Amino acid sequence: MEAARVRACRSRWRLGAYRGAIEARAFTLPNPGGGRELLDDAAFTLVRGRRYALIGRNGKGKSTLLLALAARRVGDVPEACSVHYVSQAVAEDEERTPGSIVLDADVERRVLLADREALDAKLSTKLSAKEAADCGEKLRQTLERLESVDADSAPRRAEELLKHLGFSDGLRGKKMRELSGGWRVRTNLAAALFARPDLLLLDEPTNHLSIAAVLWLARELATSETWKERIVVTVSHDRKFLEDVCGDVLHISGHAKRLTQTHGSYATWQARRAEQLLNWRRVSEKRQAEVDTLKEYAGHGFRYGGSQSQIKKMQMKAKQASKLEEEQSAMDDEFAALNEDQELPLELQHGGELPGNLVALKDVGFAYPGGDFLFRNAEMGIDTKSRVVFLGENGNGKTTLVKIIMGDLEPTEGECLRSPHARVALVNQHHADQIDLKQTPLQFMMAKFPGPGTNDHALKLRSHLAKCGVTGHDPDLQNVPAAALSGGQRSRVALAAVSYVAPHVLIMDEPTNNLDLESVAALADCVKRFEGAVVVVSHDQYFVNEIADEAWVVNKGAVRKAKSFADYVRKQVKKLEDM
Repeated sequence: MEAARVRACRSRWRLGAYRGAIEARAFTLPNPGGGRELLDDAAFTLVRGRRYALIGRNGKGKSTLLLALAARRVGDVPEACSVHYVSQAVAEDEERTPGSIVLDADVERRVLLADREALDAKLSTKLSAKEAADCGEKLRQTLERLESVDADSAPRRAEELLKHLGFSDGLRGKKMRELSGGWRVRTNLAAALFARPDLLLLDEPTNHLSIAAVLWLARELATSETWKERIVVTVSHDRKFLEDVCGDVLHISGHAKRLTQTHGSYATWQARRAEQLLNWRRVSEKRQAEVDTLKEYAGHGFRYGGSQSQIKKMQMKAKQASKLEEEQSAMDDEFAALNEDQELPLELQHGGELPGNLVALKDVGFAYPGGDFLFRNAEMGIDTKSRVVFLGENGNGKTTLVKIIMGDLEPTEGECLRSPHARVALVNQHHADQIDLKQTPLQFMMAKFPGPGTNDHALKLRSHLAKCGVTGHDPDLQNVPAAALSGGQRSRVALAAVSYVAPHVLIMDEPTNNLDLESVAALADCVKRFEGAVVVVSHDQYFVNEIADEAWVVNKGAVRKAKSFADYVRKQVKKLEDM
């Protein structure tokens, strides 16, 4: 990809910036894991100045399509069109700082600086008058281009960009090997934004971001003059982010192997989808009523006899019924494609109500050995009715606070009181990774909860899996290897294991990161129905708005209660507007 970026840069100097659309016609998208193609006879048109939400269920080809676009294997991506792809993979430049990686992402500046250095070196050698003149002219053009791209201000702009994405002074000074995976992904995102490519491809860009950083990114992509002149395609489970950023939708149907392009926001697409489903049900019910009537008429005649003309008429009715059933069968396939984005309900077991505080923080402070206090004087109580979200920039102590509540860490000062009767369960962004992919969901549950080993116990586990949307029939998801399940289905198996202990306190640390849009909605619905305390760390505004009614901000060495989550978001937006 690096060579392609350099070629794009030099092509732009020769031919001018690419201003056209990117079209793909009648292409097939192979499945990188083998088997049937992910898309067949697909097409799309990407128009300059538009931002596209690429949606569809997990495992149906969204990331594969982005990769194919980035590699120019799909679509007529001209050489002069620069492309940058941001995935969840981390940068490999272990010894470099985030700032240097972001600076290098500006390919044009980097190539121009290298050209200037080479031309300076050449001019210092013995040249003929003509060679010196040619070299001097090339140097003059290079210096003009460096000035046009504002090369001198690039280090400052790179630092500002990293600040907007949450990098503190200390983090910006660290080498990549010293950063967590989340901060490495943020570095990749910053590099892509700094590069300002003609085609920007983003795969779950909000993962690992704080809400403040998500708000900044949405504002940058939606309102910056830079991105009004470029094409952005993004995959995201964060529907609020998609709503704020994208005005077009590309939907992948795994069932139909089809790519559908529509103009309008994700909410508009969702409303159209619901209307299509409603229309299908109306037509289907009407057709079935016609089939029943025709069959009744035909059957009545053959049972009780009749004239030859009546029998012929009844035979005709039977053929009409058969034809309608064939049409219905064809429509059923369309229904399967329409219905694949629907998510089964999810139910989490709970331990029931307990009196008083289940967890209470009393003047709690915490510092890791040899480090400064992350926070001090934290005071809060969590009871059965609590619906709490922890907010703040990454690294300020949100996850540490969660670990204290769980009992995995003890406070450096103060105390954390936990009810001896309260069971606490954790759901984090890696909760589905605990499943052995060779095991079936039922085998996984039986290994985790062996019980007495009786048939009744196995039936109990089956029933619990079914309540969590892991069905035991039509289709039988309980008896297929987890490797064959979608990410959302594996997440349901993990949630079944978490809730089997019937917790009183459900703690969720970025639980939506590896889910798709429909799975996030199903998770939010079931958490709303959970009859116990909920403590969540999440950057997903839709999810937080659905489940939380109490917001606590971990920031500047303190844990303070916000007026509300909506008020916190308003303040973050105001900060952006004041910049």
